[in-house]
Amino acid sequence: MAVADAAARESIDALSRSAPAGTLIPRDAEIGLAEAFGVHAIFAYRPDAAECSRRGLAGTPPLTRPDLLELLMGLPVGESVPVDSLSQSEQRALRSAPKGVLTRKNKTATRHAVQPLQIDLALVPGRGWETAMEKAESFTPFCARAILVDRPLRRRQDAMMQADFYGIGLLTITGDELDVLVAPRPFVRRRHTVAGWRFLENMYGQLAAAR
Repeated sequence: MAVADAAARESIDALSRSAPAGTLIPRDAEIGLAEAFGVHAIFAYRPDAAECSRRGLAGTPPLTRPDLLELLMGLPVGESVPVDSLSQSEQRALRSAPKGVLTRKNKTATRHAVQPLQIDLALVPGRGWETAMEKAESFTPFCARAILVDRPLRRRQDAMMQADFYGIGLLTITGDELDVLVAPRPFVRRRHTVAGWRFLENMYGQLAAAR
């Protein structure tokens, strides 16, 4: 990564503690380093403590199979559903579900698994704002986005205008000074999708392992 991992983590963590609540990331968010879509980024996230604990006790791995996630999205949490009411493809996904995802009893299935965490911000470090901004666009469907540039900005006004137009936060770091030139646009989830849940599961697999 263009910015040293330790320095980036320390800077964002300090900002999350000192800034007024909600201005960049929630005060209760955790900070982690992970990779998605070929992009290494710093993520501010909030685990679902109950779900993470439940999965840990059951030995449930990250759920990344699209067919299984599609099935789970169609099942209510904690309510029994007759297995024969499911399609053949749904029943195949049901049979291959890992331990801890759901239970089967008396020809019914009951879903337990929910999304294990929430991603509040993906922060992409970079030496140049244009390249970092292109990478940050990968996270547009999933969370708020920002970039962190570790050197004086070229074409500063252009950078700020582009960041504001696309809703991407623009942060710069010089020595120990961290400046928020453009705040990231808050993320608004329009709909729940398999791709969105799968993204969270991939993040869970990396961030939980690093905690």
